[in-house]
Amino acid sequence: MGVALRPSQTPLRRHVDFAGTVASGACIVHCLLTPVLISLFPGLIPYLPGDAAFHRILAVGVVLLGAAAFVPGYRIHRRRSLLLLAGTGILLILAVAWSGAILGRTPELLLSVSGSLMLVGAHLLNRTFCRECVRCTESSACDTTGIE
Repeated sequence: MGVALRPSQTPLRRHVDFAGTVASGACIVHCLLTPVLISLFPGLIPYLPGDAAFHRILAVGVVLLGAAAFVPGYRIHRRRSLLLLAGTGILLILAVAWSGAILGRTPELLLSVSGSLMLVGAHLLNRTFCRECVRCTESSACDTTGIE
């Protein structure tokens, strides 16, 4: 007889969390390296997607991956602090994507990187909390949250 996997052990959960971490990390790299590449290689400008629609699509992709990872994880460990961290990161990324040129380059960069760092941290914490919950037994309260 096989052992049933707990929600925190499913391969799909782990892969979605990893994908969310990679997407958030790619957002950081994009925000930090694009200005450097443009200054070093101005000939690349016509080939780089840089309009608002492109950034909004990226932001929505990061948010959707984040939600796909955070919601099931939150249902396992119920850490509200993680939800607050992820939510703040998502709000910052979406605010920057929809603000247009209102913010200016430096605040846009700072807010984007801060939001992405929050999401990376939230994904990593989500994985850690879910691994801790693997130690919980089906018949008793969760060791990490006390939830039965």
